[in-house]
Amino acid sequence: MRVSFATLLPVVVSLTAWVASAHYDGGAPLEARDWMDGLSTRDFEILERREVLSDFTSRDLIEELSDRLERRGNNNSSKKKTYGCPYCGKQYDTFDKAKACATQPAILGGCKVAGAVKQTH
Repeated sequence: MRVSFATLLPVVVSLTAWVASAHYDGGAPLEARDWMDGLSTRDFEILERREVLSDFTSRDLIEELSDRLERRGNNNSSKKKTYGCPYCGKQYDTFDKAKACATQPAILGGCKVAGAVKQTH
């Protein structure tokens, strides 16, 4: 049986590459250790933040946030919520009154224009 050099050359090259890659670790264990160290460091940072926040009560946190909002001038808690009629824009204190304005005819105190709002009974 005769085997030519051209036939053996790819087999030898692939075996050499396979053997070389089997002995090369590529620093994988070191990279895995670095990754695990990063995870544990991040866990410690999260725990430190939790410890800092655990020193405060909920009431203290809410009071501090309220004070900061008042200093900014964004104290929206004192504003009363209003509802507007989509047709005339008049503001009402309840949704039902705004809906009544939009759905009732003008003779009954609403702003409904003939055919503007279809009512189904």
